[in-house]
Amino acid sequence: MKHYLIIIFLISVSLSLLTGCSKYNRPPLVQVEGTVQYKGKPLEKGTIVFDVTGSTSGNAEIVNGQIVNPTTYRSGDGIPVGNAKIAIYSTKELKKSSGNTNSKYPEGHPGNTDNDGMPETVSLIPEKYNNPQTSGLTCTLEKGKVNTIHLEIE
Repeated sequence: MKHYLIIIFLISVSLSLLTGCSKYNRPPLVQVEGTVQYKGKPLEKGTIVFDVTGSTSGNAEIVNGQIVNPTTYRSGDGIPVGNAKIAIYSTKELKKSSGNTNSKYPEGHPGNTDNDGMPETVSLIPEKYNNPQTSGLTCTLEKGKVNTIHLEIE
């Protein structure tokens, strides 16, 4: 009888832990669409991050100035409802200079640690927009509708 109670206890603890991690405890998500312009022109490419107060963050792609594929958990599932601070990233990879290395190993060799295998990038927009705390961009995402936002950054 004692073993039976221990087994029931362990099963109930396991079930409550599994339930706590289920998708049913996730915040409600909404679709987001709209535009992002930089200096009056559509931002060619980038990522927009929605840092939702008291919830998890979501992001979307920026393609030819359009906000597409809003995602939090799975591609295209939406962004949590609530008040969000926004960050925008738009970068391009710099061309690698050939032959200008301080390493005794050739480029691509594991011993060449000049760039640690990470491509060097430059931001295409002012870096203040890369942080939701400094961008000055906000929105309120409301439940039950597609939320449309238009952002103009300078």
